[in-house]
Amino acid sequence: MNLADLAARLIMINIPGPELGPECVQHLSSHRWGGVLLFAHNLQDRPKLVKLMEQMEELCDPIVAIDQEGGLVDRVRFPDSVLTPGLMALGAAGDPELTREAHEIMGRQLHELGFHVDFAPCVDINTNPDNPIIGVRSFGEDPEEVSRQGQAACVGLRQGGVAATAKHFPGHGATALDSHLSLPTLPHSFDRLRSQELVPFQGCVEAGCEAVMTAHITFPDLDSRPGRPATLSQPILNGLLRQLLHFEGVIFTDSMEMKAIAEHYGAGESAVMAIEAGADMIICGRGYPEHKEAVQALVEAVKSGRIQRDRLEESLRRLELMRDSLPTGKRLHYNPHFSEQNEQMRKIVERTITLVRNEELLPLRTGKVLVLSPDLLPLTPLGEMRRSDGALQHMHLEGVDVQEAHYPAETRGPALEHILQQARSCDTVLFTVYARHRLPDATRELGERLLEANPRTVMVSLSSPYVMRDLPNVPAFICSYNYTPLSMQALGKVLSGHLQPTGQLSVSIPGLYQRGHSLSYPAAKA
Repeated sequence: MNLADLAARLIMINIPGPELGPECVQHLSSHRWGGVLLFAHNLQDRPKLVKLMEQMEELCDPIVAIDQEGGLVDRVRFPDSVLTPGLMALGAAGDPELTREAHEIMGRQLHELGFHVDFAPCVDINTNPDNPIIGVRSFGEDPEEVSRQGQAACVGLRQGGVAATAKHFPGHGATALDSHLSLPTLPHSFDRLRSQELVPFQGCVEAGCEAVMTAHITFPDLDSRPGRPATLSQPILNGLLRQLLHFEGVIFTDSMEMKAIAEHYGAGESAVMAIEAGADMIICGRGYPEHKEAVQALVEAVKSGRIQRDRLEESLRRLELMRDSLPTGKRLHYNPHFSEQNEQMRKIVERTITLVRNEELLPLRTGKVLVLSPDLLPLTPLGEMRRSDGALQHMHLEGVDVQEAHYPAETRGPALEHILQQARSCDTVLFTVYARHRLPDATRELGERLLEANPRTVMVSLSSPYVMRDLPNVPAFICSYNYTPLSMQALGKVLSGHLQPTGQLSVSIPGLYQRGHSLSYPAAKA
């Protein structure tokens, strides 16, 4: 293998759409690229995806990866896809066997589409309630519990047929900044990291996790060089992950187009530094020129003696061992297991709904109920929005007279007065909200006015439990952690009293409730 192709085998690239145009075909043919990372914009429908997989295999036979974490971070959302409830929801269920089952379903669906690697699970411990990017992507705040859940997820994905990736090493859960947008720093001591952040990674390594993804975060106690994130740090990747945790699998970088890297280093230099630090595959999620720049930089680094060729070959061997360990199979144009998987997932999701406060407002038995929902909901953690289908499309409330209204991000003037008048005329208001960790000011103000207009207002979080901090006096609070169809169905059953709420908080809500808190009531007899 020539040196340029060897370098390219350590680069994972992105492509622009669901089909390969002439320029993309030429680019994929220019080197033996090691990997391709697909996003939602690449996944128009199953037949086109299968064709895309077949074409890429013919052109460069890459490892194909995806971010399919569950909950909000689900790139594959075909009509016959069975979506998992997300990690904090599974943490609320509190049963690693359910987590394993959910991830086996996830892994099997990905395997039957042709994927090799899932960049999941996220085993960051969400110890900062104001973390802007992890939040409900985490199993919770307890290191041992996150470790148990993370191990179960890794086992499930492997049983489903894809490699699991524990991320974001050595931990992104305590940050107050988003590394997509800036370079966070964690000042924690090594002893703190060893007793907290590293516990789930150690567990996943012991469970046979095939891969680990790095974090674009600086840890001065581990690497004192200013501005040196874990992704580019030899003491962290080689010293901590390889030598201390004895990890022998594949190390993926997080995407090098994130501003934590891109604003400080070029595509070529960052690729060389990551390989020097101990990474095996560089996720070069930029454009075609940057992909080629990364390859050329690695070639020049070898020619100049900065990196030895056998260092690249070492990483290639790890990548080949991982791929060879995965099962082969025919890519399917449809999901033949949909009914079975959907029923299995329904039972899992019904264990996740968490009732946090209830001053005799729930379950809803009779009367007139206003369901108030946001008019826009995000598609991804980075904020891409879509129009809300409405809570009642999947959340069926039996035995009550229901009307639904939507509220925009900024509710002012006549629109606000109309909503408040509707609230006054109802017996109960279900105020459904979405936010990563804190409510937007306008949503919080709307909630305060609703409580004045109708004290029988139930706050329903379709995401984070932390949002209760913004309406701490609400008389009832319930959390579904996400708004997949199965989660909304389970939420409706709990609200109407046909399903017993059994979820428990896997994180503390500062000033209000501790991890493990939950309330319940018996389900009505059928």
